[in-house]
Amino acid sequence: MDSITWSAFISGDKDALSSIFITYHDDLFRYGYKLTGDVELVNDCIQNLFLKLWKNHENLKQVDIIKPYLLRSLRNHIIDSLELRRSFQQIDEDIEDMFQVEYTPEDFLINEQVQKETRQKVIELLNKLTPRQRHAIYLRYFEDLDIETIALVMDMQVQSVRNAICHGLKVLREMLVISYFLLMIGKYGIR
Repeated sequence: MDSITWSAFISGDKDALSSIFITYHDDLFRYGYKLTGDVELVNDCIQNLFLKLWKNHENLKQVDIIKPYLLRSLRNHIIDSLELRRSFQQIDEDIEDMFQVEYTPEDFLINEQVQKETRQKVIELLNKLTPRQRHAIYLRYFEDLDIETIALVMDMQVQSVRNAICHGLKVLREMLVISYFLLMIGKYGIR
């Protein structure tokens, strides 16, 4: 279905472009907002992305799965916007570190039996990971993308994505073990 819609779009079908926009807008917005936390920037980048897609539709190549293509394109638009902003504001921060993938309770659809305190602790621990680890884990477990697709979206090598996710999960495991150990001996309360 994606390849048919994309083919129609690159052939100049405005309805196909509209269909792509309607289908993927919410996913793009959620992803962009996770990266930046800036509603205005994300909306501007999505709008610019679709304007650029339409302007260049005749020169685009066939895409079999649209969502990863759009996620990567949005990420690149956000990077360009942040770099432009950085050049005006003279910020010496790595663009990847500027991405604000933060976890909130709404990201989890957790069984009612799980205590609020435990959920909050997991969120706190996730937010202690490096920006790259948070980004990769978000795409893997919240957007349900495979490793190869995440590599395309994040513009990284497949092995680097595997490493980011693996190291992030290892850090989470270690932090959870320490937290629960301290909780067991009464030295630490989960908040």
